[in-house]
Amino acid sequence: MYLDLDLIDNIEEKTLLRSIKLVLDPPIETVDLSEPIFSKDIVLPPQPRLEYIDPMKLHNKLNTSKAVELFQAVDQIISLMPYHEYTKLKEAGDREKLEIFYRWKEKILAYTRSAGKIRYEDLKAEDSRKKSILLIVPSERQLEVVKGDWTRWAWKKVAYDGSLTPSANGWIRDVSSIAHALKQEGVHPVIVIDKHGTYDSGREYVKDLDTVEIEIPENMAKIGYPRDQSVTWTENPIICNMALDFRRGEELVLNEIYYKLNKPPIARARWGLVNGKLLRAVMEGGNFFVIKTENDVVVMTGIGVRGSNIATIEFIASILPEDVRIIAIPHAGYIRDWKTGAVHLDVIFAYLGMVGDTRYALVDPSRMGFYSALEYDRKTKEFKVIEFLLLMKQLGIKVSEPPREGSSPITMVNALNLGNGKIVSDKYNQSINKYIEETFGIDVIEVSIPQIEAGGGGVRCATRELW
Repeated sequence: MYLDLDLIDNIEEKTLLRSIKLVLDPPIETVDLSEPIFSKDIVLPPQPRLEYIDPMKLHNKLNTSKAVELFQAVDQIISLMPYHEYTKLKEAGDREKLEIFYRWKEKILAYTRSAGKIRYEDLKAEDSRKKSILLIVPSERQLEVVKGDWTRWAWKKVAYDGSLTPSANGWIRDVSSIAHALKQEGVHPVIVIDKHGTYDSGREYVKDLDTVEIEIPENMAKIGYPRDQSVTWTENPIICNMALDFRRGEELVLNEIYYKLNKPPIARARWGLVNGKLLRAVMEGGNFFVIKTENDVVVMTGIGVRGSNIATIEFIASILPEDVRIIAIPHAGYIRDWKTGAVHLDVIFAYLGMVGDTRYALVDPSRMGFYSALEYDRKTKEFKVIEFLLLMKQLGIKVSEPPREGSSPITMVNALNLGNGKIVSDKYNQSINKYIEETFGIDVIEVSIPQIEAGGGGVRCATRELW
C-alpha cells in the first residue's frame, strides 16, 4: 500500500480526533508563483502556486513521532468520503466526528487495499473499447456564479452558435448530443443531474437515457467536466486533486457519484513528502493518457499551469506496476492570455490508436514539449530527458499536426476515443474532422457542444469512462 493506513488502528482516540481536526483545517503555507510576473494593469489568469505543510507543525499538534504518516493516513480516509458525509464530518461534534470517521474507515480500507494490487494488464488504454461513459449536467444553481465573472472562470460570454452562456438548458442539450451518439454506438451513457436543480424543459432531452440524481453543491460551475476529478485506469477510480480553489470539492462529489454507481474509489492523490515538507499534489484527469503496445505501457501526463507536480508523479508511481513508464510532457504557459497556453494535455494531444497496422496521434507542437519529454526514474526519483519523437518511435506511433483553420483551440483535438477506430468530436472543427477521416480512416462521430466548448472543454473533458 502507498500509505500506512493500518496506523490508525493503533492510536488513542484523543490523538485520532486531533488528527481529524487537523486534516479538516491543515496548517497550509503557500508560495504564489505569479509574484515574479510583471503584471502592471494586467488581470492575470490563474497561475500555479505551491502549497505545503511543515511536518514540525504536525508533530507539535499531534505529539507523536508518526505525525506525518498519521496525518496522511487520516487525510486519505477523509478525502475518499462522499461529499455529504464529508460535510457532516466538518459540522459534527467531537463524538460524532469519531463515529463518522470509524464508520467510513472500515469501508474505505476495504477498497484501498486493491490500490496496491494493480497489475500491468489491469490498466485500460486510451483506445480501448468503451462500454459505459459518465456525463454530468450542472444546473443553474451551479452555473449562476459564472455570470458577470466570465474571465475568472475562463468562460466565453457567447458560445460559437451565438447563444449566451452559461445555460443549463444549453448544457443538457450538449450532453444529450454526446449521450445519444454514444448510445447509437452501443456505449451506455450515464447522466448525473442535480436533484435540486432547475433545467426548465431541458430534462426532455435526456428522458430516454439512464439518469442519476444527486445533490450537487451550488457554484460548482465546472462540475460538468468529469474528466478532471478522477482517472479510471482500472475498474475502480483513482481520485484526483484539483488545482484551482473554485474547483476543489468536486472530487468529493465524484466520490459520491462513484459510490452510488457501486464503483467505490480506491485511492486519492493528496500530500507527498518532498524535500522535507508535505507538498499538496496537483492531479487533474485531463492531463493523462494511457498508451499500451505489445511491449510497453506508458502513462503520459502533462506538467504546466495545472499539470501534475512531483507529489502527483510520486503518488502514481507508488500505485502503478514498476514496468509502467511515466512520461511528463511540458505544456506552454501564458501570462496575458490563457488561450496561448495549455491547461491540460488533452487539448494539445490526442491518441487515435491503431489504424490498420499503424498507431497514430495528433499533436499541437506549438503548445507542448514536442522535442523533449521527461521520463520519471522510480529508483532515483529523478527525471531524465527523452526526445518526444524518440518516445513515439519506441511506441510505434506516427504523429501529425492537424489543420487549425476554423477550429477551436480548446476542442480541436479534444475527442473521446471509443476504440475500434471511432472518436466522438466537436462538430465545430470541420477541417480537422475531415482531415482525420480522410487521412487516417478514422470514423469521426460529430456532436454539437457550444455550451461545453464555451466553458473551456471538449467532448473528452465532458466525459469519463466507467468501463
